[in-house]
Parts: sequence; C-alpha cells; structure tokens
Amino acid sequence: MLPAQTEENHPTMEAVQELFDRWREKRKHRDPIPPALWGAALSLTGSHSVYRVAKRLRLQYINLKARAEGRPAPGRDTKVSTFIDFGTLTATVEIAKPTGERMTITGSCNVVDLVRVFLG
Repeated sequence: MLPAQTEENHPTMEAVQELFDRWREKRKHRDPIPPALWGAALSLTGSHSVYRVAKRLRLQYINLKARAEGRPAPGRDTKVSTFIDFGTLTATVEIAKPTGERMTITGSCNVVDLVRVFLG
C-alpha cells in the first residue's frame, strides 16, 4: 500500500491522509501507529510545516515534531522525572501525614530536609 507520488518522489498529503484514515478504520483501540505510517507522515515535513502535517493527519504535534528532529517521541513508555529543588524558602509550609498529624512552619526552612524529617 504505497501512497501516490509527486514529481519529487514524495507522497502527497492527500495520499498519506487516506492511508491514516484507512488504518484508523481497521485498527484496534490504542494500537500504536505503524512505522511505515510515521515514515509517510515524516516525508511530508520536507514540503509542509510540522504543524500543518500534524493537524491534517490528526497526529500529536509534539510527537511528530520530535520524530522530525530525530528525537524519541514522548509517550506512555517515556519516563519523565522532574525534581524541583526549592532550597530555602521564606514561606508558610504545611505538611500532613495520612494519620492526620500536621506540621506548620512559617519562616525560612529547607523544604527537602523538613519533609524527610517529618515523614521519616
């Protein structure tokens, strides 16, 4: 199932859209997009903007953009860990344990150490 080709030997937007439409009609719920379809979508980014391709093919812009830039696309298997170090804050901090025990501190404190000690 090859899409129609233009003079430059690239599939047309309409042909790739038709491939995606046929795949969506037959796929099972939550099946990942096959590599061949991703390849067809990526081939369009040479002549169209990533936004336009993503919108027309109903793809997530961020996933198509990442693939177009050669980066892994964020997804269910991508683990993102974020650590925010607040350091020392001048504020009011309230912490509660599941047991109902609470602690409130107002002023400057190191949040990370405070949480470690309290929940210890």
